Amino acid sequence: MWAIMVLSAAVFAFFGFQLRFEEDIVKLLPHSATSNELAFTEIGLKDKVFIQATSRDTLHPVGTAALGAAVEEYCNMLVQRDSVSSHIAGILCTLDAETGLNAMDFGMDHLPSFIDPAWYPAIEQALQKEAIHEQMERNYELLMADETGEITQLVSMDPLNLRAQVLEPVLQGIGGLTMEDGHFFCPDKTVALAYLSPAFDPMNSGEATRFVKMMNKTARDFEAAHPDIRILVHGNPQGSVSNAGTIKHDLVWTVGLSLLLILVIMLMSFHKFSFVWQQVLPVVYGSLFSLACLYWIKGYMSLMALGLGAIVLGVAISYCLHVLIHFYYVEDVETMLREESTPVFLGCLTTVGAFMGLLCTESDLLRDFGLFATFALIGNTLYALIFLPHLLKPEQIKFKRVKGFPLVERINSLPWDRNKFVIGGLIILIIVGVAMSPRVQFDADLRNLDYDDPALTESQDLYNRKNSDGLDHQYFAAWDSDLDAALEYNEALFHLMDSLQASGQVLRYSPITTLLFHSQEDQKERIAAWNAFWTPERVKELSKNLKAESRKLELPEDLTAPFLALLHHDYQPGNLIESGIAPNGLLSNFYEHQADGRHMVFADVAYPAQDRDKVWGALTQAEHVFVLEPFYYCRDMVQIVHDDFSTTLWISSLFVLLVLLFSFRNIWIAILAFFPMFVSWYVMQGYMALLGLEFNLINIIISTFIYGIGVDYSIFVMEGLLAQARRGQTDMLSNHKVAIFYSAMVLAIVTFSLIFATHPSIHSIGIITLIGMASTILITYSLQPWLFRLLTKSRYFRRSFHIPE
Repeated sequence: MWAIMVLSAAVFAFFGFQLRFEEDIVKLLPHSATSNELAFTEIGLKDKVFIQATSRDTLHPVGTAALGAAVEEYCNMLVQRDSVSSHIAGILCTLDAETGLNAMDFGMDHLPSFIDPAWYPAIEQALQKEAIHEQMERNYELLMADETGEITQLVSMDPLNLRAQVLEPVLQGIGGLTMEDGHFFCPDKTVALAYLSPAFDPMNSGEATRFVKMMNKTARDFEAAHPDIRILVHGNPQGSVSNAGTIKHDLVWTVGLSLLLILVIMLMSFHKFSFVWQQVLPVVYGSLFSLACLYWIKGYMSLMALGLGAIVLGVAISYCLHVLIHFYYVEDVETMLREESTPVFLGCLTTVGAFMGLLCTESDLLRDFGLFATFALIGNTLYALIFLPHLLKPEQIKFKRVKGFPLVERINSLPWDRNKFVIGGLIILIIVGVAMSPRVQFDADLRNLDYDDPALTESQDLYNRKNSDGLDHQYFAAWDSDLDAALEYNEALFHLMDSLQASGQVLRYSPITTLLFHSQEDQKERIAAWNAFWTPERVKELSKNLKAESRKLELPEDLTAPFLALLHHDYQPGNLIESGIAPNGLLSNFYEHQADGRHMVFADVAYPAQDRDKVWGALTQAEHVFVLEPFYYCRDMVQIVHDDFSTTLWISSLFVLLVLLFSFRNIWIAILAFFPMFVSWYVMQGYMALLGLEFNLINIIISTFIYGIGVDYSIFVMEGLLAQARRGQTDMLSNHKVAIFYSAMVLAIVTFSLIFATHPSIHSIGIITLIGMASTILITYSLQPWLFRLLTKSRYFRRSFHIPE
């Protein structure tokens, strides 16, 4: 026995500790929701990190030049510290002059491709003599102030200032950003900006944690050296790490401290430390067994599923309690096994059946939780019934039974099932709960499951306030496996946004992709429009007017020759995306080519908060367009989860009822044992509705948890009631009630501690579980025995239950 126990535990521990954990909230989604629309989860744009440098004292702000230098210095520190770990794929914090000149050269070589045919009326106005005269006078002032020759080159290439037609919309398209000395700033120049692209999957919690710690430490070091400047950072990696860290912190402190309190209470109750560690060993063994099985089956599991599984360990402890407490009363291992093995095995089997119902859902997290709970309970029960009895010795009990659980026995001896006020009040509470149960709501917005870190929220609010006028905004993507087709879908998207803007639903959107990126066919049409506009007569007239104005201002007549040469150039379609001119850090804000071959063209849209759903719904109806927000595709999640969970409940209920029927061999006893489990589900829903609580994809798991508890307690009570009615054995029911009391206390302490968690998902679990547990225990303690006695008054039921007259 010792060899098998130690060797098996060592094997389970060896493989269990190799299990990988992941913290990806998208794993909550059903596969039907993630298989197509959410394939974009690898898009780098949504994982971009926003870095902001701003003044610590807003009344005495730091100058623009100092802010620009600060954000550049911070980014250089990041790159230097990341030289070994290589977490950073790239940082965009400056644009050098060479990039601008290269962009200008490309623009001149493909000028017609960037000219919208709708601009030609304005260009025609710029060709009038009066307009040329006014512009040349402005050019003269610029030339007189030119010290480097760059202005002269610019004027000779664009004497009519046609660049304003393109550059002004481009700057607005970048999000209203401004540039100074090559640095990016918000419109009022109080915040300097930089954009970081991570070189790892932000859902890889280990890499993301190390990356975020490096960024935070660098920010602290920088602020210590520059006390007048603050560095604010936000992005998906920061949010993922904050969310996972909060879950870990909550579980360690709430569950950890509650388990410590439970051990202290058990020690005070049993008066023997050996009883305490004998409760812990089966749970540890079952946990190792479960982790090893998950490693063999999958190799990884959700971290949140493991955290939820920690609550299930409270159920596992209850089986050990039944074994230990019954041994405490009968003081004989064989007697304990003879009387406890059946109800413990049945309790485990029905609870496992309830949790295995989660394997029928489409959510990875729910399946991980179901697998962990199933294997943990199986391993725990096997240990409690096979190994634990060998460790129990009668000499452990060195005191009288009356000193063991006097307070618990006094509570259990109260006439819960004979007091008409208790029964009547409970029936009224059940009726109210069942009547209100249809009103319980389901929150399908997974964003409400995330923890809002104050530092990240502050950074996001600052960015939106400075760059989006405080408006809500969201990225959308037009896509296709062919670049030209993706650009055409993007063009259609912008026509749709024009109509939404006219109706007031869209307030602003970034036009940069339609200004800079065009399909080959579209460019050919623009080149044709350019050639049709610049007729030989118009070019000749323009040349004459420019030379005349140059002579008047005593400028060289050939000053505008480079521009006139552009009008005679033979233009061909180009590809700005593949030219290599735009830095990757800048280009990735507007375009991305995925590894699977899809081309993504992005558009940033701002809208009133109240119109979010209308705008998202209208834009995603466009062909080959989706929103870069995975949780949006949970809009049908209510129905999906409802169908999933309805299936789960029916499967679990049918399985439990069949097990009870097979075990008790009587339909009425099976229904009576099934009653607390069935009713508590509806009572829990009803009082959730009354308290304004909603189900979500995390706390809905608790319904299976309540199912498991309800059927366990009712089985033990039913065994005690039958023993009392058939053989006059009253002590079995009282013994079972003591074990139930301690089991309920353990679970109540664990779940009550979750109410103090800061993470919203963990917090909601504590409240809902307490509601379900309270209804389950009250029904099991009072209504189930009352119904049993009521039925046994009938001769038919007495014969059916094999109760002697």
